[in-house]
Amino acid sequence: MTARLIVSLLTFPGVMVHEFAHAWACRRLGIRVLKVCYLRLGSPLGYVLHEQPAYAVQHIMVAVAPFFVSTVAALTVSLLTSLLVTSPAAAEFKDLAVIAGAWLSFSMALHAFPSSGDGDALWQDVTSHHVGFLGKLLLVPAVGLIRLCQAGAAIWLDALFAMGVVALPPLLLVALMG
Repeated sequence: MTARLIVSLLTFPGVMVHEFAHAWACRRLGIRVLKVCYLRLGSPLGYVLHEQPAYAVQHIMVAVAPFFVSTVAALTVSLLTSLLVTSPAAAEFKDLAVIAGAWLSFSMALHAFPSSGDGDALWQDVTSHHVGFLGKLLLVPAVGLIRLCQAGAAIWLDALFAMGVVALPPLLLVALMG
């Protein structure tokens, strides 16, 4: 088992939120979802099968939805954890709340980057004769950005991003509270 797979299994809530974001984006854009697998023991750990989007921009939105949904969810969990920890009512649960909140927030942020499968799906549109020139002009930079994210993930930049997302709300609260 590779280190990346072990980390992905330990941060499984992030995999589930990543797949939820794809399915959510499909449904919001009117793209029929055929099958959703939020988590499994295999490669990939999760996936969403959906109909071909009518427009390239829809496919891009579905591919990058996890970045936005996972990041917002991770920031929200980190902020709520920070607020709970500052509450006097939660004195006996502070240690557990910090550990659980940080793990959940980190898990979601770690899986925010689009996957190689997301990039592959967009690249298929680039090479398809069904997609027009304007669509391909939109898709190529999107695929390039996803490949750049994947290259960063290979050197654990996604983990650095996740640590920053987890740390941001508590740091902002400390700065605001003086």
